[in-house]
Amino acid sequence: MVSKFRAWDKENSRMVYPSTDDVYFELTDDGINILNMSVEPFDDVFPHLDAVLMQSTSLKDKNGVEIFEGDIVSVRNHPFQKTEKSGAGIEIDGDYAISWNEGDLTWCAGNLLLARLKPYVTVAGNVWENPELLEKADES
Repeated sequence: MVSKFRAWDKENSRMVYPSTDDVYFELTDDGINILNMSVEPFDDVFPHLDAVLMQSTSLKDKNGVEIFEGDIVSVRNHPFQKTEKSGAGIEIDGDYAISWNEGDLTWCAGNLLLARLKPYVTVAGNVWENPELLEKADES
């Protein structure tokens, strides 16, 4: 299986997405290869792409949007969310950045396992284009 990636183009401050499902980045010892060079917008940013690569988690949010490393997801209406009425539960609802957890060898939303949250997750943005989403989460 070829891993699917997107990239944050630092020089132009934009996200570079494959324009079709069959376009993938490939990491090699020599750097980044794009398996289909004929597809825009890659022609104008490769091979001098100063970018941050973000791998797909291979999971989709509750609306069918693919979740990538670096995405910010909103978790809402989780059944274990603490409520004022019962006082039982834990604080789960909020906004979280998606990252790979080396210790658990899995994708996490903050310190929560993404696969277990998936039915309650929507992609709200990403850490490059929407850093204010995480700032709001840190304030609360």
